[in-house]
Amino acid sequence: MTRPVAAITLALRFFLAVIRSGVQTTFTILRPDPGMTPGFIDYEFEPMTEIGATLLGSLITLTPGTTTVDIDMEARRLLVHLLDTRGADSARAEIRSEFEKPIRVLFGTEQAA
Repeated sequence: MTRPVAAITLALRFFLAVIRSGVQTTFTILRPDPGMTPGFIDYEFEPMTEIGATLLGSLITLTPGTTTVDIDMEARRLLVHLLDTRGADSARAEIRSEFEKPIRVLFGTEQAA
């Protein structure tokens, strides 16, 4: 994937994630599930620059229902708050496939190659 393609792909994926998560979050607010368990998860990311990690954390925070609380560059870890941790595994998989891959093309490190 080239850098321009990665940038366009990331923008489109982010736009779709905001819409999808916005609808899900709206339904959660209007019809709360008593089994919902808000909480924190760790997300380990592949090697990338600080700019890449900051962009990843920002995109997560701008997506409704999720917030990046901490970025640890040494451990390559994000601390993320989810509105409902029952979907933690799918949230991790979505972040990795939808956001992290194109960000690594744009802001990967020499170690990532």
